Order: sequence, then C-alpha cells, then structure tokens
Amino acid sequence: SVVISAQPIRRGTRIEEGMLAVVDVPADSVIQSQIVDPKEVLGKLAARDIPQGIFLTQGDLADSPTALGEAGSTAALGIPPGYVAISIPISRLTSVAYAIRPGDHVAILATLPIIDVNQDFQSRLPDIIESATQFSGEGQYSLTPLVETSGAYLGKVVNDEELGASFYVAPSEPQRPRLTTQMLIEDALVLYVGTFPLTKAQPEATPAPEQPVQGAPSPQQPVGEQPMEVKPPDVITLIVSPQDAVALKYLMDRQIVLTLALRAPGDTETVKTEAVTLSYIIDQYRFVIPAKLPYDIEPRIDRIEMPVLPNDAQLAP
Repeated sequence: SVVISAQPIRRGTRIEEGMLAVVDVPADSVIQSQIVDPKEVLGKLAARDIPQGIFLTQGDLADSPTALGEAGSTAALGIPPGYVAISIPISRLTSVAYAIRPGDHVAILATLPIIDVNQDFQSRLPDIIESATQFSGEGQYSLTPLVETSGAYLGKVVNDEELGASFYVAPSEPQRPRLTTQMLIEDALVLYVGTFPLTKAQPEATPAPEQPVQGAPSPQQPVGEQPMEVKPPDVITLIVSPQDAVALKYLMDRQIVLTLALRAPGDTETVKTEAVTLSYIIDQYRFVIPAKLPYDIEPRIDRIEMPVLPNDAQLAP
C-alpha cells in the first residue's frame, strides 16, 4: 500500500490525517521514493501544490518553512488562495509616516487629474490653430502657425453688447487639470514593507574569546561611533484581488500617486466613500466663495505658506 492525497493540498499547508488516503498497489509497482506509512507525512508541509489522488513522495514534503523556502518563495505562503501580491512605491507621506508593518490592513487612495482632450488627436485642449493656404488644386495646403513659437490656442468669439463689438477670446494658460480623489481599495493586507532580501541570512560565526595578555591594557569601547544608517522603505507589497492588482498596475503606469490609510485591527467594516472634488469640499464643508470687493488687505497674498517661528527645530538636511 502507498499514501495518496485524498484532496487537493495547497503548497505550504500543514498536512493532516483527513487529507490522506492509503491505496493498495502491487508490491513490484512501489518505488523507493513513495511513502507507504501515513505517519511519515502527518505534520509536514506540502512543498508544492498537490492535486487530489497523487502518490506522495519525499519530494512533495518539507519539514519546516525554511526547508520549504528552498523550493520556492516563502512570501507566497502568506497569500490566500484567489489573491495575489503586488508592490507599490511609498514615501513618508503616503505610508502613514512609515508606521505600517506586515500584517496590517490598509486602504488605498488615489487622485486623478482629469483634463479635456481632442477625441481624435487625444491631445490636450484647446487645440492649436494654424493658417492653411491652398496652393494647388489637388488638396495640398501650406500651413503657417499663427504664433511662431508654438501656435495660438483655439478660442471663441465673444460679443460684447455694451460696446457693440466682437472679440476673439483665447486661453491665457494651458488647461488646468480637475482633481478627483477616491478610496480605490478598502482593505488590502500588507505582506511586506521594504525590499525582500535577495539572499538568505547566513549565521555569523562566533569568534572564540581572546585570552587577555598579562600586563596589556584592557580594550576600550570605541567612542563616538556612528550607528548604521537605516534607510526608510520605498516600496510596500500588498495582498489584493487579481482585478485590484490590474487597477494598481494601470495607475502606477499612469504615474498616479497611491496613498495608504492604516485600518484598525479587526476592522472589517465595508465603507463606501464619495469621490471628493473641489465642489464636494465647498459644499460639504460649507466653504463660502468670497465676493469681489472694491477693497483688499495689504500686502497681497498669492500663496499660503507656513510661518517660520524662532523656536522651530532646525532639522539637518
């Protein structure tokens, strides 16, 4: 008799008695690597994905997660069935000031800068206009830019009833993107923070203690040694659904900044958020658009800047 798998067993699963079955086979058909005693299998880890009804061999088993890692990535053992792991870039502001650790649950937020484009050219509006002069009867034209550098923006004609005149109005600057922010993924599991080690850590040999030489001065502790610099992580690996992984890939290719929000332990509540735009901020938080007045405050302020105070800590660059 030999031992077979009574059900599909996922790689990294600790094998229990209910996962096994014993079948009778001719003695001359049993090979040396096949397992004949179920006790040799119980408590061990599946070294690969084992389909149902497979004759188990020693190569299908691993004694420990360390041994299992020799046959593949130990990181894959933390991914539930039906999910995938994907890495995204992070910074101090997008990772809750580096507070996130493996095993945490996070939400992923993204902001999209939306612009209007010419549907045919797929270029940003407004279009640039040029003067076209036909110089042959075969539909050939000579193009002359209305502005020598980059052309003039396409505007529109505005009729002023008070002056009784018409004006051609063109944009004074390129189109401003319209921002919309939304929670892209509500719950993603953190698999790892930082870059996975490329090699396994090797135990360092402990040197034998040196015998002190009689009359020699005792060794002194080095003074003023600088501790090793710990570089902050710049990447994080998340466990998400395959469809969410595709969405994250698209946003990264479009150079969209992804921001993580840390969830409380055990919080599994599903919350549907509303997309936030400028109009949402103004309406929801009761901002008032200032009226245009015939007076103002001096000096003129075009940008809000944080004041620098005398007691502010001076951080080294």
